[in-house]
Amino acid sequence: DTDGDGIPDSLDDDIDGDGISNDQDNDDDGDGIPDNEEDSDGDGIPDYLDEDDDGDGIPDHLDVDTDGDGVPDYLDDDIDGDGIPNNVDDDDDGDGDDGDD
Repeated sequence: DTDGDGIPDSLDDDIDGDGISNDQDNDDDGDGIPDNEEDSDGDGIPDYLDEDDDGDGIPDHLDVDTDGDGVPDYLDDDIDGDGIPNNVDDDDDGDGDDGDD
């Protein structure tokens, strides 16, 4: 929850809380660096081209952490952080829909 509004980034239409929706914002995290220039791990490869944005050795497609609890989704028993384990949660991705889409 980057902007502290109580809405997880994965569900927030305005991640940085600047009043500009994410799809129109060129700096989603509000750090002054345009998204297309972000390089989270400082390896010289912009995040949008980097297969491992944070440089932890785990490819980004395996490193997703929907609820921001520090546990990658592929290891997380509660992906959306609502306190209901995925195996019994009809809405295990926290999108308000009981399907997997």
